[in-house]
Amino acid sequence: MIDAFRSEWVPLLRRRFLVGTLVAVAAVAALGTALTIFSAGRTDFDGDPVSVAMLAAPSGVIEGLEAVTILLGVVALSVTASAIAGEYSHGTLRNQLVAQPHRLRLLAGKVLALVVFLVLVVTVSALVTVGLSFALAPLNNIPTDAWLSLSGLAEFGKGLANVAFGTLGYAAVGALAAVVLRSPAAAIAVGVAYALPVEMLVSRIYAPAGGWLPAHLMEIVAVGGNGYTTAYSAAGVRVLVFCGLAAAVTAVLFRRRDVTA
Repeated sequence: MIDAFRSEWVPLLRRRFLVGTLVAVAAVAALGTALTIFSAGRTDFDGDPVSVAMLAAPSGVIEGLEAVTILLGVVALSVTASAIAGEYSHGTLRNQLVAQPHRLRLLAGKVLALVVFLVLVVTVSALVTVGLSFALAPLNNIPTDAWLSLSGLAEFGKGLANVAFGTLGYAAVGALAAVVLRSPAAAIAVGVAYALPVEMLVSRIYAPAGGWLPAHLMEIVAVGGNGYTTAYSAAGVRVLVFCGLAAAVTAVLFRRRDVTA
């Protein structure tokens, strides 16, 4: 497992992949932060009012990141699907199984490396949000004193943990799609299609379904339950159950299906 964990960092730390991922999440965080800061006194894309007082609160420092949790989730899904399905399509998984014939240990090492990598990526995006928030807040007359208080630091930590939790839920979808489809492009396409348009369509047709759809629940968890009818605790439990089921199915398929390339 340790060897699998270490070896997984080789492709993750390749310059093109690492820089591309960090640039993507930094751009997403910057976009969410800028739109959030300059929406003060107006309404957001859901039509909800955004006030200066709301952004000046201790939790305001993380609002920009919470605005783009879905996009961060898509990045996590894509990274996970690409990393795992790529081993099948490139034919490298067979060689890895020769070195580590215990498949579940190999999978556990890979997944652990991806989890650590994604948490670090979310942390980078959170730091981008904080830095840009402090830079842009004076331009829209938003006080930042509360952000530097103990309450502000606590809200930042809580917000970062929630966003990371929700993001890892998307990664579970990516891992499952990767093992089922064994193609990076197909896994990413199917995973994103399910998480965005399919769930969105279902929830619009039948609103109560939103309280049980995995990607919708991940969004609720990522924003701390704010603005949703489903309670944060209930959403968190359901996300954990979904991730557990996804992990179990992924493990069974990874262990039992033949590797033909």
